Amino acid sequence: MDFGLTPEQELLRQTARDFVDRTCPPAQAKKLDEAGEFPAELFKGMAELGWFGLPFPEEDGGGGGGPVELAVLADELGRASLDIAMCYIGSLIPALTVYKWADAGQRARFLGSSMDGTSRFAVAISEPESGSDAAALRTVATLDGDHFTVNGQKMWCTGAGLPGTTIATYVRTSPSQPKHAGLSLLLIDPASPGVEIRRTPTLARQILGTNEIFLTDVAVPAGNLIGPLNKGWQVLLSNLELERVLMSGAYAGVAQATLDAALDYSKQRHQFGRAIGTFQSLAHAMAQLQTDIDAARLLTHRAAWLLARGEPCAREGAMAKLQGSETYIAAARLGMQVMAGHGFATESIMSFRWRESIVATISGGTSQIQLNTIARSMGLRSY
Repeated sequence: MDFGLTPEQELLRQTARDFVDRTCPPAQAKKLDEAGEFPAELFKGMAELGWFGLPFPEEDGGGGGGPVELAVLADELGRASLDIAMCYIGSLIPALTVYKWADAGQRARFLGSSMDGTSRFAVAISEPESGSDAAALRTVATLDGDHFTVNGQKMWCTGAGLPGTTIATYVRTSPSQPKHAGLSLLLIDPASPGVEIRRTPTLARQILGTNEIFLTDVAVPAGNLIGPLNKGWQVLLSNLELERVLMSGAYAGVAQATLDAALDYSKQRHQFGRAIGTFQSLAHAMAQLQTDIDAARLLTHRAAWLLARGEPCAREGAMAKLQGSETYIAAARLGMQVMAGHGFATESIMSFRWRESIVATISGGTSQIQLNTIARSMGLRSY
């Protein structure tokens, strides 16, 4: 494995860093979160740089990039905030899923506007009784001639209420089959009759927003079925490893930005006649955190490297997600301790980091789910 970046990857990294510094530094991300405001111009800027087309083949209008490039990009976007990185990741992953499983006509209908940023995707999987046990979902879609009729409820759907969004919705199309069978993926227009979207107030992650979706006799064209009927579990899993890699990249980036802020403060703040960062207790804590961040980044790049080679990396992706998410929480916690009362003040960026970090070990697969995956790879089956 080559730990260095190619000149092209380094250019992408620098371009993304400049983009964040220019358009959405952490202070701006904090303002957007507190206002619950989606940065449409920021999203447009990502599209103009070609990032939404980056991982697609060049022959289909994409940039021909791979997992390593995407991990580098996620890392830099994470420096603004985890939610800013999700503005990119949250739409890209379902777009890649559609590309992988759609026919040519569906690709033409749904992906062109996604690549140029005029539309976006959101994913609806979780339900009131189905979170970590994703296959236990109960939203039902019944095929009725040329359309499906969908009834059910979804929760924690990030960005579902934003303009121009298509909701990639996992539904049960064969209730009589075992829970991992009989699932399908439908693309649902949120403007369809019978769709009701309610914003869920949250501690943070309010830039994209989290939503409940109520589906009552929603008619979805049969042509919006992506992938084989009743094979939705395979569809859902097909980009899971890449999603974990990108989220892990974002965690590494935001954890690094959090530590950098604490480190700068520790060099400027003086107590007992010297900079507080020179006291061994804080110096060691920050040194340990930097080691943990580097470990998270290396685990991310290892998983991305394996994906780029077409090799399985469920274990490596789970390790990266576990390390990255736990490290972001640790970074925010230490940052609050270093900045003390100044961090506790809601005007501080550190207080925003702390609020945002809490969900890192929950969303996208809890730390316990990642540990289950790692344990299974070691031959330890959990019950």
